Amino acid sequence: MMKKIVVTVVVIVAILGIAFAAYSNSNSKNPTTNNTTNNTTGTSNVNVSNTTPINTQTATTSNKTQSIISPAEAQEIATKYIEQAGITASTPKLINESGTQIYIVPLINTNNTTVGEIDINAITGKNVGGAGGAP
Repeated sequence: MMKKIVVTVVVIVAILGIAFAAYSNSNSKNPTTNNTTNNTTGTSNVNVSNTTPINTQTATTSNKTQSIISPAEAQEIATKYIEQAGITASTPKLINESGTQIYIVPLINTNNTTVGEIDINAITGKNVGGAGGAP
């Protein structure tokens, strides 16, 4: 009788261990972000530089988990690249582009019209391009 109880307890503990391991493994993966596109309308003369900002932040990597900069940091970094008066960086949108997390930072004019965008790498904080600008 005692043997049956011990075997039953061992089986239950093994099942709980397997369930816990499966649950822990499924929660350790990075969440995915919907891949969206940001359409800008119209063309405008927006001058944007593509040089490295002074205070670029680098994220850390640990067990394949990467920290990302905040939307406010991405907006601040994008602001450093704007060279035309009357253009401001708006609220960034985080996307996943070919496995890389990118903040799309819309550029808006004084009429609150989107006139371009600056793309900021969400891991490194570096300017990786954008759209709009002077012809």
